[in-house]
Amino acid sequence: MSDPLHAAFALAAAVESGDVEAMRSCVDAVEQSLGAGACRETLRQLHLYYGFPRMVQALNACAPLLGAAGPDESAEPAPDEPREAGAAVFRELYGSDADKVLPHLVQLDPTLSAWILEHAYARVLARPRFTLAAKERLAVACLAATRCWKQWESHHTIARRHGVSVDVLMQDLDAIRDWVGDEAYAFARRALSELAR
Repeated sequence: MSDPLHAAFALAAAVESGDVEAMRSCVDAVEQSLGAGACRETLRQLHLYYGFPRMVQALNACAPLLGAAGPDESAEPAPDEPREAGAAVFRELYGSDADKVLPHLVQLDPTLSAWILEHAYARVLARPRFTLAAKERLAVACLAATRCWKQWESHHTIARRHGVSVDVLMQDLDAIRDWVGDEAYAFARRALSELAR
């Protein structure tokens, strides 16, 4: 695997499919490619795309290979002002688009919008283990696999805003082709090709 993050993509594919043996087989590759503790942190990030049940399943599957969480990995307290903290991370990621996206989320469902800011952004995406660019590349891969195209478009825009080139996104897409399937691959490739012109 040429790009270290592609090991995390393989883990994400295994988690999405619920393939316990594949999850276990990814642990060493993720740890070797991204460093000690990276597998556990990848799983923490993935719950945003696949939910808590899949993460509990994955942690149960991988636990014998992961070892115990270290003292620095204990549950962090929530920020004093989680909605404000989440909005700050959201604005860092979305830039000027935040003024359009945040009201849209509130209009869709104010409660879900609050949860997104307070949990996804303030507690998960704010974690320091991976760079913003790496988190966004993982998001782009997961969103392509789940065919959440509107969110995929937002997150590949964010990834590019944070220094990820279209070429890297294309390489990531090639790496996940089997995972996402031919139809989703073709759709994403066409969209990214338009950006490359």
